[in-house]
Amino acid sequence: MAGILNNKERFIDFIITDEGKRQATSGQMKIEFASFTDLHTFYTPSSSFGSGDRIARPGVAQDASSRIFFEATNRFQDVIVPELDAGDSPDRGAPAFGAMRPFRVSDFNFGGNTVTSGTSLAGYAQSANIKTGSALTDAAERMLNGITNNFRDLRILGTYDEFSDTFGFGVSPTTGSFMISSNTAYGRSGPSGDVRLSSIPSLFQDRRFAHLPNFKFLPPQNVPGSVIPGLGKYPKLSETQILTLQDLEQNLADKPYTQVYFSDTSRENNLIGQVFEFSNNGVEKLSIIDFGEFGADEPFTVAKRIFFIGKLRRDSNGADTFLNIFTVVFDN
Repeated sequence: MAGILNNKERFIDFIITDEGKRQATSGQMKIEFASFTDLHTFYTPSSSFGSGDRIARPGVAQDASSRIFFEATNRFQDVIVPELDAGDSPDRGAPAFGAMRPFRVSDFNFGGNTVTSGTSLAGYAQSANIKTGSALTDAAERMLNGITNNFRDLRILGTYDEFSDTFGFGVSPTTGSFMISSNTAYGRSGPSGDVRLSSIPSLFQDRRFAHLPNFKFLPPQNVPGSVIPGLGKYPKLSETQILTLQDLEQNLADKPYTQVYFSDTSRENNLIGQVFEFSNNGVEKLSIIDFGEFGADEPFTVAKRIFFIGKLRRDSNGADTFLNIFTVVFDN
């Protein structure tokens, strides 16, 4: 419930968003960053009297302590990174794993992989218009711009770097295209040309997860110096772990790629990104695995940060599998 702030007691108001509250109830919330906004105020140049005339002082804001301010509240613009729910997606059936939590941009509402916009009247009842087919793919750019606009509408306070000659954001090229097939992705296809989930390593076998503690191969071991015989031999069923940048580059050597250059950016290069797949059946947010940073022995590169991007699916045996569609390599 919104109220009026007492300007004699508080000068900063803060909230936990609805998504934050949901994560707090499940013990998943971990605060890593905080943002500050001046969305709820405005700036009027202050003025003074000189020679009998009222003169504006540029760059100095008028005193705002006597204004009325409303408490912060949740807005749909708070969601700029839609979360994925673990588990089977009700929109795609059992094979899918993880669906987008509901969120909204100016013209569209997202839920699972369904997108709606506006309402239609059927008799006396109104129902949301579900975007499908070409209507969905044609509106893809507007949907993505809506997420960007959510971020802009937060009015997050920033700092202008007086000592940098670049502060915008530009990339070249802005588009890229790939022909993804079973041969370029995995080299294992079924009679219809589709990739067989059962032939792809499950999560606990996939080398892309081998660096995470929960996926490491940890056979039982005796206490050092114990006279108890060995507990047995436990085979390592997972793929060979990628330990160096050379291992990764060898794995990607025969894959098509596109180089994207940052033509304009800040010195800090703080980036946020997410990947969506649009089709005639709906929209799906792809999963991203942060594979970490590798040192690079190159003239203009100190390190490279690796991200695997793809889909989580569940095969006929009930094993969760990651379909790696493409790999992103950032040069630092």
